Amino acid sequence: MRKEEWNMKNKHKVSSAVNFGGWGWFLVLICIVYQMMYSAFAVDGINGYGASLAAYLSQVSGTEITSDMLTPIGIICCLLGLLFTTLVLKKGTKLVAVASCFGMAIAVFCFGRITNFTNYTIGLFFVQIFGTCLAFAVHHGFVGSWFPTLKGVVMGWTTMGLPLTSMILVPFVTWCFAGSWGWTGFCNALAVVLLVLGFVTLIFMTNTPEEKGCYPDNICPENRAHQDTREDLTRYFKTKYSIVDLLKNKSVWMIVIGFGIPWATTAGVMSQIIVRMMSTGYFADPFGPVAILSGCTLVGLIGSFCWGWLDTNIGTKRAGVFYNLAYVVFLIGMMFLHQMPVIMCTVLTACLCFTAGGIPNLMPSMVISKFGRYEFMSANRVCTPLATIIQSCGFAILVLGKSLGGGNNWFAGYGVFVVLCLIGAFVISRIDDKKESDDAAIEQELLEKAKSHSAK
Repeated sequence: MRKEEWNMKNKHKVSSAVNFGGWGWFLVLICIVYQMMYSAFAVDGINGYGASLAAYLSQVSGTEITSDMLTPIGIICCLLGLLFTTLVLKKGTKLVAVASCFGMAIAVFCFGRITNFTNYTIGLFFVQIFGTCLAFAVHHGFVGSWFPTLKGVVMGWTTMGLPLTSMILVPFVTWCFAGSWGWTGFCNALAVVLLVLGFVTLIFMTNTPEEKGCYPDNICPENRAHQDTREDLTRYFKTKYSIVDLLKNKSVWMIVIGFGIPWATTAGVMSQIIVRMMSTGYFADPFGPVAILSGCTLVGLIGSFCWGWLDTNIGTKRAGVFYNLAYVVFLIGMMFLHQMPVIMCTVLTACLCFTAGGIPNLMPSMVISKFGRYEFMSANRVCTPLATIIQSCGFAILVLGKSLGGGNNWFAGYGVFVVLCLIGAFVISRIDDKKESDDAAIEQELLEKAKSHSAK
């Protein structure tokens, strides 16, 4: 009987992997747009239109821009991530989301009126502050609350916003520069999108599914099956972790290191993939590599979903180990790219795009798996900022590895990441399967508090 019950529950869980409900799918679509707004002014976006923007600034002021500014700005924003995630925990995801949308709209509008490198640096800083908040603190807050056990496949959908930026916004800004809109028109358009996104979030989004009359994962928990109410229990919850407690927690550091390493690998490798293809001598100009990378963007969309599916079906821990090992295999191929047929440039770029689509969802998914729905936002306020600091060092790690190999040594540069990813796989494999907190026990306690409150 117990086996039959388990089979029925497991079948229900699998069938619910794409049955998010109407409001659940609405949240997924909104989170995709959050990701696109962030990515438009992060590495994906700047790499797509950086040359055109540099030419524009050089023309109007004689100054130029550099994507190198993304690294220090990214690190500062990651440190501020601790503030963002704490605000989400204390004030609720919705309030932070609305403030970030409106704040980013103002920042982007001003960013469209830059005239020199100083303006660019200041403008990018403020745009990245609000964009980082949307992509990480807000995105993770909504998904963690609405889909605590289906978070893998859900984030497989929501993180499609990152490759969609390359497919939609980069061609759009190219069209803007080619026509009369220019950089100012592009920023004006995105500012309007952000304003609309802010009002949509304010009117329709909620911190928890219960506020919409829904259940987490769109599934009624067993301990609430005989209750008529779908009350939001999170309002009775108080975390047991302080920031100091989390910084002392072994699981936090294992998650940060195990997933921060492949995140840094993604940043470092993808930022230099066009340069690597050019170094093979197969291409006379960058148009060929750019076309290959653009064509492989669709593979990134597929990869985002597939890694989420793998997360849901085999578990985040195993998926994380496979993720690191996949990078090991592909990077070994990149070491010898100049000795392979030219078709391997396309094959390996597709493989790397496929893999890159997974990291934005695996790390927060591991935090939810380890700490549960109720403690997720508390744990994530430390895990995500620390992991993204490691991610921000990806480009510097690649440069350092190449220099240690005697200059422009791709074998040594990729070799550093191969060793690091092996370490990442080992660290993830050693994460204890025991949960840091029990959602069922917490929910039962919150139900008792809700009953006591209603009785009063």
